[in-house]
Amino acid sequence: MVHKAFDHNNRRNEYMGDAKVDKAAATTEVSEATEATKVTVLGTGIMGGGIAKTLAAAGFAVTAWNRTPAHAEPLREYGVKVEPELADALAEADVILVVVYDAASVLDVLGRGIGAAPADAVWVQMATIGVEGAHHVAQLAEQQGAHLVETMMMGSKDQAESGALTLIAGGSQALFGQAGPVMDAISTKLVYCGESVGSGSVVKLACNLWLACITSAACQSVELLKGEGVDPQLFLDVISGMTTDSPYAHLKGGKAIAGDFSAQFEVNALLKDLGLVGEVMAGSGFRTDLLERQQALYDQVREQGHGHDDVSAVALAFESPRG
Repeated sequence: MVHKAFDHNNRRNEYMGDAKVDKAAATTEVSEATEATKVTVLGTGIMGGGIAKTLAAAGFAVTAWNRTPAHAEPLREYGVKVEPELADALAEADVILVVVYDAASVLDVLGRGIGAAPADAVWVQMATIGVEGAHHVAQLAEQQGAHLVETMMMGSKDQAESGALTLIAGGSQALFGQAGPVMDAISTKLVYCGESVGSGSVVKLACNLWLACITSAACQSVELLKGEGVDPQLFLDVISGMTTDSPYAHLKGGKAIAGDFSAQFEVNALLKDLGLVGEVMAGSGFRTDLLERQQALYDQVREQGHGHDDVSAVALAFESPRG
């Protein structure tokens, strides 16, 4: 498998090969490309909505569509054109970002939308849909002659709204070149996993399994100190700067300390992704005991009514019985 990581500052050279680029000329070219590129965002939830705002602020002509049109309406105040009809949203798109919930939704949108989009449009599949889902989507795109790549996202609402996502990519590097300015605008790093659509999906699943574990571990550490009457902030103070430190532990541990479970990444969405991890593991004969324990913890807080809350709500599974 070919894999490489490149950041925002050198990404342009990767897209353009080894040719030397004059910085002033490149800046002008990027600006002109931005103004000329029409981007359609399909799905305006936490991530899709944030991406649409970022692209509009960067100067792209952005159109948004959502299955429930009212959910996209708030984007108008950010300069985003909102189209209630899928065909209208796709009619003039150069780059199409698919940021819907699951594989069934992606297949539905592509099945109804490919014929409405320009033949040379680049479809960027960004939903976490698993390896099997990615293969089904790639097959549909190939059958209908659509140009499709996958770009999984690492990050949450804040990163989507500030253009600071990490992207995990799989598919034709030439197509990524066409979508390059759009990718640059929404991310600070892109990890390219190879020409095969599906390679990015399995890397994303591995990352989300890690995310589930680090969130539950940080939140249990916080609740342990709360239960013993010790300031839980001390846990985060101690790990700060250590080799075991993680910004994500501070983010989710901080939310657990504050009792602020406003959604950045919903419990329901993580459980969906962990189910996809389980499908891959089952097909390959991996042990699943750690995965199953994570699923049980997050399912417990979902059953308590926190499915639409942030994953840091897993802290509630660890509350001290002493109150």
